[in-house]
Amino acid sequence: MADAAATPPIAKGLNFNEAVLKALSNMTQSGGSIVQADLRKLIALSPSYLIVDSTVHPNAADGVNQWALGLNRLCEIIIALHRKGELELETLNETSRACAEAWSITSSWRGMERGKTVIGDLSARLREHVLDPDGLSYKGEAIYVP
Repeated sequence: MADAAATPPIAKGLNFNEAVLKALSNMTQSGGSIVQADLRKLIALSPSYLIVDSTVHPNAADGVNQWALGLNRLCEIIIALHRKGELELETLNETSRACAEAWSITSSWRGMERGKTVIGDLSARLREHVLDPDGLSYKGEAIYVP
């Protein structure tokens, strides 16, 4: 049997909010811009972080709140990229896929009501500020809809 003392502690900063802050800081260091391919990778990880953040934290609600902060930061970046005319359709598609996966997680696990609310709020913000009036397209192009 493995020695419990030999088990490494969980690394500090293992939450989605801190991962987002670090990634955005790295992207924009020295006046750099947001690299949407990297942003999409981070967005794609958000459902996994929802699980990790809600199970690693001593209080699952605190973990979900950290995940929500990170997801909301990404939403603000997406809105800003749209306003600058730089948002790529694939970034929006990845966001939709990640939200659908996170929604499935929140529907399957107990104690995830806050996550479901966050996803609903994010979807409403994107419909209001980014998507075409039909809510199913961006600049005339269909977006991923589960």
